[in-house]
Amino acid sequence: MTPKQNLRPNTNPTIFDWMSLVALFPIFLTKWSLAFFFANYQPLHWRQKCALTFLRTQRTTFPTPLLRWLVRRVSTGATIKAYCNKNNISHRAIILPVSSTELHPDILPPAVLHVLTLGKIEPETRPGTAPTLLYFHGGGFVNPLRSPHMPFILSCGNAAQAKQIIIVEYSLAPEHPYPAQLVQCVASVSFLLSESSGLAIPAGDIILAGDSAGGTLVGSIKQGQQFQAAVMISPFVRLHKDSMDAPGGSYQMNEKRDYLTRRQVDDFGEAWKGDEKEIWANLCGVEASEEVWKAVFQGKGGNKLVKKVLITVGTAEVFLDDCRLFSGEMYVNAQTVVAGHERNKDMEWLQNLGKGERILVECEGEAHVQPVLDTALGYRDGIMTRAVMAWLKTW
Repeated sequence: MTPKQNLRPNTNPTIFDWMSLVALFPIFLTKWSLAFFFANYQPLHWRQKCALTFLRTQRTTFPTPLLRWLVRRVSTGATIKAYCNKNNISHRAIILPVSSTELHPDILPPAVLHVLTLGKIEPETRPGTAPTLLYFHGGGFVNPLRSPHMPFILSCGNAAQAKQIIIVEYSLAPEHPYPAQLVQCVASVSFLLSESSGLAIPAGDIILAGDSAGGTLVGSIKQGQQFQAAVMISPFVRLHKDSMDAPGGSYQMNEKRDYLTRRQVDDFGEAWKGDEKEIWANLCGVEASEEVWKAVFQGKGGNKLVKKVLITVGTAEVFLDDCRLFSGEMYVNAQTVVAGHERNKDMEWLQNLGKGERILVECEGEAHVQPVLDTALGYRDGIMTRAVMAWLKTW
């Protein structure tokens, strides 16, 4: 067992915390520089190595409670608004009716939908109705959306030639433990489908997308209607301790390759309090889970959630084994595409992305939610980034 950390999300840092931050900063710079030059992250691009070593060094140098406070000091809504204002993107926020969650706002406040209007889509480039990209951000249900997410989300919308992007701002744990986030996201989807929303978007025009914990939410949305597509980027699909402790498993094999570690996964779990016996939190291994997910993704015994689904995972991720399990025959039954770092833009794996209804792309050497890191640094040639963008362009 790893030591528990006090997350203290709403407690301001003390003077001793700030002194610790200042004192540790030179150590951080030294460790980061050494890690960047000597860490073995082949075959990644230098910008990818820069991001990975930065995050690993940051998380192993500074106290977790202080990092958590720094991350949470700006809300999801404030981040989205600031980014849109800076980049001249049309944005409006819609607060869901309190009745949408059937809970009192003191228990669970309504979610907020952030609607970003994209440029005009030319009919000759997008036949039919342009889709809406509905995005659920990651962060372990504990952290808000951060500014590095925004370039990636915008790139996804542009690749799909979406007319708009809607980002769900949900409440965070530990103040609102799971499944509060799922309740809000399901309510958000129901609201968007309804006439009373003023949007009334048909399910067939919606692409569901999410990273990490947001990928969990994508898989858990079921409305009795079929959505156009789903993108699950490095989804958090399994809580079982068995997968974390398995000898030679990805949690052990990739402990020093991924910036997300077993200890951090434990910290997130302590905050959001997901139940290993609850299928909507623990997507794999729960009794009757095979039956549920075969119906959701394969259409066996019920309507499929989406027409097509893309799941991506890096071979350097601690979640690698879990994503393989969830994508396998017992659940999603996805076709596996193994993607390498060759620079040929017409490589075979890219050409195969649009050929199946359910695709798992395993990205050589890449880490957790790699496209968010890549696009934040202006790098567009990462495997996972190219896979997601190429797949979205098929719509």
